[in-house]
Amino acid sequence: MRNRTGPAVITAATVAIVMGITGCTTSGNVGPSDGSEGGELNIGWAEPVDSLNPAVTGARNVAPIVTNIFDTLVWLTPELKVTPHLATKWEIAPDGKTYTFTLREDVKFHDGTPFNADAVVANIEYITDKTTQSTISIGLLGPCLEAEAVSEFTVALTCSRPYAPLINQLGEAYLGMQSPTAIDQYGKDLALHPTGTGPFKFVSYTPNQSVVLERNPDYKWAPAATGLTGPANLSKITFNIVSDTQSRVASLTSGQTQLIQQVPGVFLDSLKDEFTHMRVPISGFGIFAPINASKFPTDDIAVRKAILLSVDKEAMIQVTAQGAFTPATSPLEGIPGYKVDGLETMYPYDPAKAAELLTEAGWAKTGKYWMKDGKELALTITAISTVPDYPLIAEALQAQLAANGMNVQVSELAVPAWLDSNLNGAMSLTPLSYVAVDPGALRLWFTPDQYYNWSHFTDPELTQLIEQGEATSDIAERQKIYAQAQTLIMEQAVMMPLYLNEDLLLMAKNLTGVTYAGGGFEYFLGASLS
Repeated sequence: MRNRTGPAVITAATVAIVMGITGCTTSGNVGPSDGSEGGELNIGWAEPVDSLNPAVTGARNVAPIVTNIFDTLVWLTPELKVTPHLATKWEIAPDGKTYTFTLREDVKFHDGTPFNADAVVANIEYITDKTTQSTISIGLLGPCLEAEAVSEFTVALTCSRPYAPLINQLGEAYLGMQSPTAIDQYGKDLALHPTGTGPFKFVSYTPNQSVVLERNPDYKWAPAATGLTGPANLSKITFNIVSDTQSRVASLTSGQTQLIQQVPGVFLDSLKDEFTHMRVPISGFGIFAPINASKFPTDDIAVRKAILLSVDKEAMIQVTAQGAFTPATSPLEGIPGYKVDGLETMYPYDPAKAAELLTEAGWAKTGKYWMKDGKELALTITAISTVPDYPLIAEALQAQLAANGMNVQVSELAVPAWLDSNLNGAMSLTPLSYVAVDPGALRLWFTPDQYYNWSHFTDPELTQLIEQGEATSDIAERQKIYAQAQTLIMEQAVMMPLYLNEDLLLMAKNLTGVTYAGGGFEYFLGASLS
């Protein structure tokens, strides 16, 4: 999810390199390859790792780790501009169904296996193999499930229909290239032996404790758009899993770590002078909540609209994050050109209007809660128990909705139970995030038979718009199509945008060169400790 844990939670989904952030600098030459100057970086990482296999993981918070182990065919800038990486150039057939890539000829995987067209074919075959059980990666490929080695360093990806999102989505960490030798050798245990071509090599993984990487001394194929070369400065990176917020902050202030992520707003404000702070924007759907259109009482559009009108987003953000984030109003947030102006006026905080809609739809408030046909307006908000932000959001929503006569229960669940609840439609709504680098991600959430259709809502007009957007390469026309799609989603009130998604970082003053890649994934090739 690029959720903060679970699917794209998946995660849904973008990145790049930002230059000139205060306290975070980069240089064209990444210094000595002998590890004499770059130092060893210890990071306080907020969430456990579900899998270090990019084809299998569904976690947004794993993507920054695998971004540093695995390279992708293309590289996305902060503005989501597609630039060369392992592929030096590409051509798209006039019918939009075939993408032909010319590959670099000087790249090797960490195990010495050459990177070439056959390696790309092996990766596509691995992702599309049902036994792999890929979620995000296979979704990013869309209908482009066949690959052919045209020559040693030329590969063609073929789609069953025109698919404009592909080129952007090939830059996501979940499509990082893995060693075909490792794929064959380790099979179902591949996640324990992640082998890419990236600036850092895998050393060890201790469940719920740490992931350790070391510099790849042979790295010399950095994305040109970053302005960096290689190898990396840092000799070693340790991602220490510290889920408890207080402990994570304490690790930074005590000097045990030099960088922590997912910093609560209160600490960002109080420590911003002592440490370098950085906001990593995560493109996609922002923080949002799908609303279940298949289950009583949210199968009533009046109830869904009343929910949206009953939430004061600014107050919720103040309570949950000390006002550190910006309220969201569009389904797509952080993808340049696709935010829909005007949607902010569709559902202002207006409890009186919510009550009016419910009354018109036959609901009556005879006691504490709204009732209709002898049934109470009772909602279940589920939240991932291991990600502190989500229970806080759920409780804030509970308080605001209860104030408008809705009987709301919050259910904190471990990831497997949470996923099951979403898939089976047992919840009324659930807060999460989804990373995306292209508006085509709407297909995964709002068309029939999709894993992430957790609103359990489909509409022929919406499906048609999404299909038109995927088949259209003209940017201006795509923007118009997806504006219509987003407006329809909000008119049907099957999604509640909450706030813009950002990873808030604090780091030691002597740590420089930290950047991020497409989608909002921290990237450490240019980082250095002085």
